[in-house]
Amino acid sequence: MSAFRGFRLAVAVLLPAALLVSPIAHADGLDYKSAWSCDGQEKFNWYCDDDKPAAPAGASAAKPADSDDFDQIKSADEMREALKHRLDVANMDPTPEHIKEYIKLWEYVQQKSAVFADQWRRVVWQNPSLDYSLKRPTNNVAVHTYDRTRDSDQDGQLRALAQKHGLIFFFRSDCPYCHAMAPTIVLLAQRYGIDVLPVSLDGRGIGEFPNPTPDRGQASVWGVQQVPALFIASKETGDHAMIGSGTMSLQDIIDRIFVLTASQPGELF
Repeated sequence: MSAFRGFRLAVAVLLPAALLVSPIAHADGLDYKSAWSCDGQEKFNWYCDDDKPAAPAGASAAKPADSDDFDQIKSADEMREALKHRLDVANMDPTPEHIKEYIKLWEYVQQKSAVFADQWRRVVWQNPSLDYSLKRPTNNVAVHTYDRTRDSDQDGQLRALAQKHGLIFFFRSDCPYCHAMAPTIVLLAQRYGIDVLPVSLDGRGIGEFPNPTPDRGQASVWGVQQVPALFIASKETGDHAMIGSGTMSLQDIIDRIFVLTASQPGELF
């Protein structure tokens, strides 16, 4: 009973104090009515209605148009994207309709390419400075003439080189490809009068070169990684250039020597 009296006494003391504090709290801007309303409107079921518009979803990338009015395509990028789109659709869902849609655009692209190719040849025909076939013939008559002229130039170049240059032929006695290439080297030397220095990596000779010079590190210095290997070198300065490695035909060797010694990069390509 005494406990109940104590509780009543505490309530009697605290209630007036709370009433005294309440105006001060209101004066400080603590509006307790806001706990029961949303922007001046009463709450419904304890929640405020969210009337604010939802944030717009991110704009998705525009898909290529499926229209057959291809004149609307204004750039090569748009054309490539549209063609890729139709191809992707046809691959993923190869219905007759999707295949037809792709073929329609594909034929349009082919027609554009045909017009380009036709205009190209018309321009080349009327502008000789742009005609690559005048530098490197393509028709049979011109090709034969070009080849004869080239062969004559090559013969003259190799005979001139033979006066001050020689060939260095690296080989091994146990290398079958070296044995196969040796007769070609001999034929080249006989035809153009060019000297050949045979160098054996294992010190032993082969049929066409029974008494070679043993290699004393020169192959390593010159970067020989496999045999047969053929170099051309100046007798006066010692300058040298690699013709090639592996088995090469006579004409292949002649072509390489001519290109490396008588032309600039791109001149004969």
